Amino acid sequence: MVQFIGACTHSPNLCIVFEYMPGGSVFDWVRRHGPPRLPALLKMAAEVARGMDYLHRRRVVHRDLKAANLLLDDSGCVKIADFGVARLLDGGGVMTAETGTYRWMAPEVIEHTPYTEKADVYSYGVLLWELLTGRVPYDTMTPLQAAVGVVQKGLRPPIPPACPPGLAAVMRACWDRDPAARPGFGELKASVEALYL
Repeated sequence: MVQFIGACTHSPNLCIVFEYMPGGSVFDWVRRHGPPRLPALLKMAAEVARGMDYLHRRRVVHRDLKAANLLLDDSGCVKIADFGVARLLDGGGVMTAETGTYRWMAPEVIEHTPYTEKADVYSYGVLLWELLTGRVPYDTMTPLQAAVGVVQKGLRPPIPPACPPGLAAVMRACWDRDPAARPGFGELKASVEALYL
């Protein structure tokens, strides 16, 4: 997690202060350097899984997990940022539909049906594909076309033939249509670390 330092809630200087992340976003890093090599990709994936496991254990759903919302510190460590649409899973109220970014959004969120923290797991699977390929998912479609394809046609990003089988299995498990069939981040953390170590 990007460290929260403080906030100013007195007008006109409303602001939130977080630690400075000199490496910028993972999205921008990938655009500059190309997709990370497999060891670096798995290191990033493990760091994100650890962070998301921490969040979910505290009943927080991020709801917008993607490379643009991951930041790099000066040692290349990935930290999760942008909690603007995050929400506590408190059991009360209805989770807002279509929250996040269509290309990474779980089918149940697009469909306006009840959802849980497993929506973040779906997004994590798409994030892994994004890191592996260095591309934005469904980049030949509009965001709405992608969303309709995901829900109505079972569209998922195509796994490159050179993708290691273990990583392909993790992605497929993450974007299972049935949220209950998706692994939790504790399991994902162990699976990715096993590939990394």
